[in-house]
Amino acid sequence: MTNVWALGIQSISVGYSTILILAAVLALAAAAILRITRKKHPSKVCAECGKPSANGYSKTAKSEANEIVPLCVDCLLRRLDEDYTIYDGRAVVVQPVAELPCYVFRPVAEWSETVRNDVESILAGIEARCHSCGQEARYAWVNALEPGPVAKLPELGTRHTLLTGAGAHAIGLCARCTVTRIGHSLTAQEGGYLEICGPRGSEDGVVSGVG
Repeated sequence: MTNVWALGIQSISVGYSTILILAAVLALAAAAILRITRKKHPSKVCAECGKPSANGYSKTAKSEANEIVPLCVDCLLRRLDEDYTIYDGRAVVVQPVAELPCYVFRPVAEWSETVRNDVESILAGIEARCHSCGQEARYAWVNALEPGPVAKLPELGTRHTLLTGAGAHAIGLCARCTVTRIGHSLTAQEGGYLEICGPRGSEDGVVSGVG
């Protein structure tokens, strides 16, 4: 009887281990497929210069497909530089990360109370002058390395996802230095974004990757 019980426990353990291994393999396969599908294919060309384009630019988040313009990184950054410069509010800007299809601005009214409270606190705590050049700082830059914490931001807020470490904090930047950092992140990635839009209007908000 004892041997039968031991064999049963062993079979359950082996079966559970097999399930965990299969789940890990499937997760890795899904991540690989996502990376492949987001690689920079020259299937679209920039609407302004004709170079290969991996990103779509829009004026507001969740635009219709015919309102999203394919742009190369250089032309995209010129558009974003204009958007960030003329924007009349302040925003928390989360570093672009791979594996999320969109990178867009949304005003605080469209976020949860947790995110709204975080935005108010973070913007109140940034330096008055740009960390990089000394101009007026109107953007709070938040570093991000993985898509997981960014994907959880709408529910948990910035402080419980991206600013959890003891030394983690937002950096005050001007419009031009913010766009420069965005550009560095975009050029370092293998994939592009279906939609990217800069901030507009005068209401404070958040720029981040969204699924």
